Amino acid sequence: MSARGKVLLAAAVVLLSGCGKDYGIKPLPGMVRGKVIFRGQRPADTQGVYLIVAPHFPPHAINELYHSPNSVDTHRDTAYYEMELPYGRYEAIGLWWYGTRTRSNLADILALPLDPFQEFRPLGFELTPENPVCEINLYANWAVVDRDGAIEGTIRFDGPYPADTEATAVAAYAEVPQKPSDYIIFLRSLDFSVTGNPFRYRLPVRHGTYKYIVVFWLGKRMPLSEFRTLGFYEDPTRPGHPGRVVVGAGQTVRGIDIFARWENARP
Repeated sequence: MSARGKVLLAAAVVLLSGCGKDYGIKPLPGMVRGKVIFRGQRPADTQGVYLIVAPHFPPHAINELYHSPNSVDTHRDTAYYEMELPYGRYEAIGLWWYGTRTRSNLADILALPLDPFQEFRPLGFELTPENPVCEINLYANWAVVDRDGAIEGTIRFDGPYPADTEATAVAAYAEVPQKPSDYIIFLRSLDFSVTGNPFRYRLPVRHGTYKYIVVFWLGKRMPLSEFRTLGFYEDPTRPGHPGRVVVGAGQTVRGIDIFARWENARP
């Protein structure tokens, strides 16, 4: 299957019903609205699912996102949403899942519709005085956040943490990212709690294949888009190349160790 095909399977696909005339909503502010269609079984630890809209993608910081104050109804197969927004261009829209057992992060994006006419980048939309309402239906697959397996290993650093460390994380990807947006589109699990040297990690994941297990570092006052890759799990038979990890349902794969080099934290 092509990389584009895999992206379509990995992310929710959108049906764009129309971004057009005034639908009876006041022209100020603008609005995006539509249906949320859930597929699969709702995880028991679901706290809520919230709409997010990004003026820029990938975002430089989480506080750049528009985030709905209330969850959509997650107990039905179909829910309805609407969000008032200023006029302007928005580069992405999606759904963010919050659980009751873990701290939510970027790996918990439940739906991120892609635009097949724009090289499968996240779907954008525009609100103007002439076209103040945009209708987008979102398709959310619960399996994305139903993590029934785990990847475990040890991260070893080649020295102490820099004084300007803001966060260090370990992440699992379905594909090896090739461009900035891939770092969110292919992200399947993320843990920002990496501290200490060595550090024993455990990443909850959905059963499946993971092609990139990586350690990231972010310095103080650095935007999210400037994170540094310190190291990744290497193929034991091909050192220097990302290793593939296959996780079965209910399985914990151990021994996925990573060596992280601090020299990679500096441009």
